[in-house]
Amino acid sequence: MTGSGDLPEILTAHCPRLDTAIGEALRGHPAYQPIRRAAGPMFGPRGATCARLLGLVLASEPLPAEDLARFRDLGVLAARQAIPLPVLSEVWDLALAAAARSCWSVAPAASFARMAALTARAARLAGRAREACIQGYAEAPREGGTSRPLRRLLAETLIDGAPADVIADAAGVRLAPAYLVLVCEAPALTSAAHWQRASERLDARDGVLYSGDLGGLVVLFPAEDPLRAEDAAAEFTAGLAACTRGPVHAATSLLGGLSDIPAALEEASQVLTVVKAVPDAEDRPYRADELLVELAILGQPDIRCRLAAVLSPLDAGTDLRRTLEVLLACNLDRERAARELWIHRRTLHYRLDRIRDLSGIDPSSARGIQLFRAALTSARLGRLERDGGEDASLPPPLSA
Repeated sequence: MTGSGDLPEILTAHCPRLDTAIGEALRGHPAYQPIRRAAGPMFGPRGATCARLLGLVLASEPLPAEDLARFRDLGVLAARQAIPLPVLSEVWDLALAAAARSCWSVAPAASFARMAALTARAARLAGRAREACIQGYAEAPREGGTSRPLRRLLAETLIDGAPADVIADAAGVRLAPAYLVLVCEAPALTSAAHWQRASERLDARDGVLYSGDLGGLVVLFPAEDPLRAEDAAAEFTAGLAACTRGPVHAATSLLGGLSDIPAALEEASQVLTVVKAVPDAEDRPYRADELLVELAILGQPDIRCRLAAVLSPLDAGTDLRRTLEVLLACNLDRERAARELWIHRRTLHYRLDRIRDLSGIDPSSARGIQLFRAALTSARLGRLERDGGEDASLPPPLSA
């Protein structure tokens, strides 16, 4: 077995295969070809970049200023080729993971401690290279003379969990210690004019960052004061709802500091999935603690099957599911529900009696309507999952 003292020679000899391993890990990635074209000439012919960086790691040397400038230029080229920052960041992670796996695969067992130290050093060096790349990416849009692209880039950087200080400085934005994440969909507002008004409202709010559009919008509200951030998110959502007769679905999450933004986005996105399925969802942001029962249903396949059985008897009648959905959306107001269904109130009473007779569950009781609400939510979640988040079979919005 080769001793640990030969580790530098082993890794140096392995460099061509290390370069190949990184290429194989990135091949097929949407950013692979543009980055390959940009990064190829950084340090000369194929494999030279990998050899140079490995040499710096083995020599315990920092990245020279000249090399940092090259990575900054790589960021500029990536921005000009419209590679999204999250995609660029993903490439970094894939390349670093592939490099680590390849080097560990040839390292002698006796060199574990040395390899651990080299891996940590490589991660630090890659972090500096990534920061320089992001700096170049951040500075590239400034040539357009507007701060909006930089603010969007800053939002995407925070959402991705990447270092954001460089971009914040370039955009002239003071980062808040924490952000409330709002995830919002207003699919009825699809015109450029609607989006222009909405984005202007967001731009007018101090420190607010956002990415996406009204079909799928992520907004970061500074949360030094969490209650004020919640009020701002609610006010923005209410403004969207006032502009459309269609639904506005929204969810929020605030989990901690800047490093928690990706997790907060994941939570808010999961809540939004449930909000879109709840029959009586309002046009306002929901938090996870408001929908604990629905979120529990989302993760319990057995319970969802049993809830489906609650609704199956209703298929024997005409529009019985739709009747329950509208009744819930009308906050159990039977007169309004009858108007929305274009039926007489006596017909509504007949349908509710029919629901009770077929299912054995009384929709006029508190327990019954709660059970039907859970069952309808579960069924709509299933349709949303099958249709990729958009369910054409959901009932149209109620009139104001």
